[in-house]
Amino acid sequence: MENGYWIMEYGKVFFGYLFLMFLWPSVVFGGHLKNKTRTYRFSFCVTTQVVIINTVVLGLGLLHILTRQAVISVFYGVFLAALVKRVVSLKPWETWKKKPEPARFVWKNMEYKIRERLLVIRWVTREWTEKYGLLAVVLVFGMIYFSYGAVQVHSYGYGDLYVHHEWIYGLTEGNIFSGGVYPEAMHCFIYCLEALFGIRIFSSLLFLQCIHVAVFFLSAYLLMREVFHWRYTPVFVLFLFVTLDVVSADQVYSLTRLQITLPLEFGLYTQFLCALFLLRYLENSSRLIRKGKVSKFYWDENLFLFTMSLAASLVVHFYTAIMAFILCVSFVLFALKKILQKEYLIPLIITVICGTTLAVSPMAGALASGIGFNYSINWAVNMMDGEESREFKSQEEGTEDAGQAASEAEKNENIPQKVLKWAAGKVSTIYKDGYAELYGEKRAAGILCIIAGVLLFCGFAVWRADRRLKEISRRYPQIILFTFFVMLIYTAALIGLPELISDARFCSVGHLMMLAVIVMPVDILFSLLAGTFEERYMNIFSVFAMVGAYVLIVVSGNYRGFLFYELTKYNSVVSVTNSIIDTFPENSYVVVAPTDELYPVIQSGGHMELLSFVKNIRNKNYELAAEYIFVYVEKRPILYAQAYFFEGPSWIGEEKYMEIYWDKYSKKYPESGASQAPEIISGGVSEEEAGKDLKEYQNPWLEYTRFENRIVLESKAYEWCQRFQEEHPSEMKVYYEDEDFVCYYFRQNPGEFYNLGMK
Repeated sequence: MENGYWIMEYGKVFFGYLFLMFLWPSVVFGGHLKNKTRTYRFSFCVTTQVVIINTVVLGLGLLHILTRQAVISVFYGVFLAALVKRVVSLKPWETWKKKPEPARFVWKNMEYKIRERLLVIRWVTREWTEKYGLLAVVLVFGMIYFSYGAVQVHSYGYGDLYVHHEWIYGLTEGNIFSGGVYPEAMHCFIYCLEALFGIRIFSSLLFLQCIHVAVFFLSAYLLMREVFHWRYTPVFVLFLFVTLDVVSADQVYSLTRLQITLPLEFGLYTQFLCALFLLRYLENSSRLIRKGKVSKFYWDENLFLFTMSLAASLVVHFYTAIMAFILCVSFVLFALKKILQKEYLIPLIITVICGTTLAVSPMAGALASGIGFNYSINWAVNMMDGEESREFKSQEEGTEDAGQAASEAEKNENIPQKVLKWAAGKVSTIYKDGYAELYGEKRAAGILCIIAGVLLFCGFAVWRADRRLKEISRRYPQIILFTFFVMLIYTAALIGLPELISDARFCSVGHLMMLAVIVMPVDILFSLLAGTFEERYMNIFSVFAMVGAYVLIVVSGNYRGFLFYELTKYNSVVSVTNSIIDTFPENSYVVVAPTDELYPVIQSGGHMELLSFVKNIRNKNYELAAEYIFVYVEKRPILYAQAYFFEGPSWIGEEKYMEIYWDKYSKKYPESGASQAPEIISGGVSEEEAGKDLKEYQNPWLEYTRFENRIVLESKAYEWCQRFQEEHPSEMKVYYEDEDFVCYYFRQNPGEFYNLGMK
């Protein structure tokens, strides 16, 4: 029954996502998209629609008319109007006016149409299977891999999601930027899912990214189609991304974030599309011809999609815009001669200004109305000095910060020697703390060998002036340059540069592009063989190569491992909360629980902090004004936000990442811990613990998260429930109980509330 509920919730989010992200723009802009390519239609939907939703929701908020009814009127109204317009354009009444044909001709005509349709379906299915069958398999497997955690664990998975839930709740109340000005496109999207389909915000936050990760894969695939010569090479890169293991704690952390509904991860796909359409614009653009006049500048649809991709990156997260800029620079540097021509440069500058203006206008309007920036903006700016990263690195290695003092020998060195030594030190740091840190010594050496070999191949192609070889390798240097930029960003704090993107958040994209570098020899091989063998044989070779790579990865012990969630509560707690919401009338109950249950119940009932409750029951006269009172108690208090690594079938992954991750991050989070499912780090309630005093911290949240304190808190709550049940045996009942968690509840007379104070 419980699994059925979560399958239904996943299905709701899935179909709501398909409607809002793809069906709505496909119908509303059907005329514009009618004769466009599949790449254009896909890119248009995933970029333009995100910008539209963000602009509409925030625009309504700035006008103080943001309500569910307004959102329904705008989106359903426009959709239905477009649908009616398309039906009318078909002119069905002209068919009705025709003289009816004899029945035998009607049936015969219908038979021909059915046969014709079946032949078309057969042809299309065969074409799609040949071209996109492998891609579909990889996409489905990737979605399963990144969805598995949400199916197994029903916590949010990451602490930031409580803040994001708060901001989305603010939208439901008509308040935009309730936490301060911050890119809110993801929040607006989830709010529309709630407003248009009634999908719970909790379910959207739990499952949205698991579905949306397919857009990340497809966007990367489209960019790599422009890079590689052999059409199956991009699929091979994605295949390695979802099957080959990683050996770095930061890679595990970054991949874990990729499965959680966070703004940065929600917008990662935009950087691939920015680079894709900028590249296409520089290569394929043409001058517009209007009324017989040829324009002075180059304008085309690729420039439009570049603008929308840029705007989408900005409205989702500022980090995605920085990533998009770096990826675009990697390609632009090889086309400087063309891009500096005014025919290209001026349209590009204009579109960048337009895209940026479109993205930041709602934020500017909010700032003008008196809403300040969110605190995380200042956090990101302060993190750029890299001090925290340097301290963590020193702590990890158990050494002091290098470079505090120079030896006498160093002081006597001349300037060229100092410059050479300085450069060698930076290169050594990039290799040791970049390549070797992320991939290990052996893999790092192999990667550098592949890079050297590919660059030699590119040089050989240029030297021989071989058109075919140059065509195969013309995009390789751009991707290699981008991976070098990734290493610069990753090691920026350690080599004295500003840390543009903190916390290893660039690693998932960097790893994907590094895999693209690794498979370049494969792309060269299959591209050269394509001139020798027929295409159908090359397709078979590609399939066998992928199957062989899969077998080799599994047999060699390099298969992907399971990721983790930050465990904050038991699954049974989530089930109980959902049961209460579904069963009891709105605003008739109060849930006494940690802050984790605040936003799931806030739209239908009340919430009382367990910490405040335990402190208040010391008073002789203490009441809670609600008909039903539910008290949540962990009989086995969990170590809060422990890194809980999943378990599951071997074809999805292996249990291998806990030690890799925690060996490093235990130094950063000494108060936390890591566990491998099904084991959970937990304690136990007892009378002895209940008799201890709660430690008080300047930050009250620590009274929940500190393990020893949480055990005392839950023990005191459990003791109170036992006493209250003894005093009111006919009223105090158990709503749910298992070996880890128990939920007590009682019903009160609205005119006479119980005294909950300890006697």
